[in-house]
Amino acid sequence: MQEKILVGHKLRRFRQSAGLSQTAMAEALDISPSYLNLLEHNQRPLTVALLLKLGNSFDIDMKSFAEDDSPALMTDLAEVFADPLLSGERVSRRELQDLVTAAPSAARGMLSLFQAYRKVRDQLEMNAGDGRGAGGVDNPVERVRDVLQQANNYFPEAETAADEFRQLVMGGAADSGGLLEALIKHTAGDPGLRVRILPVNVMGTQLRRYDYHRREILLSEALRRPQRIFHLLVQLALIRQSGFITDLTESHGLEDDGARSLFRTTLAGYFAAAVMMPYSSFLEAARDLRYDLDLLGRRFGASFEQVCHRLTSLNAPNARGIPFFFLRVDDAGNISKRLAAGGMQFAKNGGTCPRWDVHKAFRTPDRLLLQAAELPNGQKFFTMARTVPRPWSPAGEDAPEFAVALGCEMHHARDLVYADDLEGTKRRQLDPIGIGCAVCERMDCAQRAHPPVGHEVRFDGNSRRIGLYDLEG
Repeated sequence: MQEKILVGHKLRRFRQSAGLSQTAMAEALDISPSYLNLLEHNQRPLTVALLLKLGNSFDIDMKSFAEDDSPALMTDLAEVFADPLLSGERVSRRELQDLVTAAPSAARGMLSLFQAYRKVRDQLEMNAGDGRGAGGVDNPVERVRDVLQQANNYFPEAETAADEFRQLVMGGAADSGGLLEALIKHTAGDPGLRVRILPVNVMGTQLRRYDYHRREILLSEALRRPQRIFHLLVQLALIRQSGFITDLTESHGLEDDGARSLFRTTLAGYFAAAVMMPYSSFLEAARDLRYDLDLLGRRFGASFEQVCHRLTSLNAPNARGIPFFFLRVDDAGNISKRLAAGGMQFAKNGGTCPRWDVHKAFRTPDRLLLQAAELPNGQKFFTMARTVPRPWSPAGEDAPEFAVALGCEMHHARDLVYADDLEGTKRRQLDPIGIGCAVCERMDCAQRAHPPVGHEVRFDGNSRRIGLYDLEG
């Protein structure tokens, strides 16, 4: 049975951008104009066979074209109607789905309008001095996250620069064991530039610092070896690789200084990971080891979090890895890193679902937790979650704790070493999770912290259910 792909809005946008009439495109695809019209309005699915014909007739990336982006749009719209401004409008999930399906461009326009409103509102709140605008939708962190999402966390210019730099430093050596020493030696070849690893009583809480006047890259002894390599590469990228970093920053249209500065540092981090874990050899190893995260870290001299993060960037058009999504949270549930992929979307405001095992990772430090989960819309995922080692902190101070989660759609789980007993997992019920309380349709969830958009909240003094809310179905 052929897979049904409902991406009519993409087909219509592509035809219009190519300047083609329905008749002209239908002739190229060897179908009737009336059938093309049905496809564009999602009244008929774009079958795999027709997608292949489309790829042969036009210059498109079939994988990205076939990916359904409606779940992301649904999540964003649900957050819009969860805002207090629109809390009186009881818009159901079905109505949102109808809007996304029938008029995706109008839905995106509504989203853009709301984001513009939020930007103005947040600025006014900040000017008023109440501090509520600090986490607004248009803050530098969110803007950079949006750029990473749009680029699918893949930057070919950074990959090329990283490959050339690694070849310069390591030659043809594939083993990463001596990378740190090779980097220090290579850096010493630059007159006046040197690397120093200093004790914590000198560096204090700083992990890395560049002394511009003395041209010294200073690293704290508190850093573990993978972190020393990473921070050294980040600083070298900012010093020596400004060309591609500046070009990418300009091309993505980031205007405010905060977002530009953060994006430059993010690209330097991307470069560092690409040097430590070169694209081709890392992808080959990931496939050979069936994405064994620990073995990948040992082979490439990288930490658990570095490996997970790098796996999300394997999105070259002709050499793709598994489309992983990634999340990092603290023990209070605050999200410090996130990257959506493979159908999983994250709410931009609020925390994640408490039913997700990433929150349980803090109870069993260093243990990898595996979970087969299902969203309310029927999407199924396989996730892996674990705490990351605590960074050094001065005596008497608590070091911050983080856990990371890496996941993919369930049909990719067969390629993961951790899912070898997936048959046993399938026999039990999938864990029901959501994206966030405000956009989750599970009425009977006992762990709900907020009511979902579009549903009436009832409080009956004569009865009490498990959980905070008694919701209409």
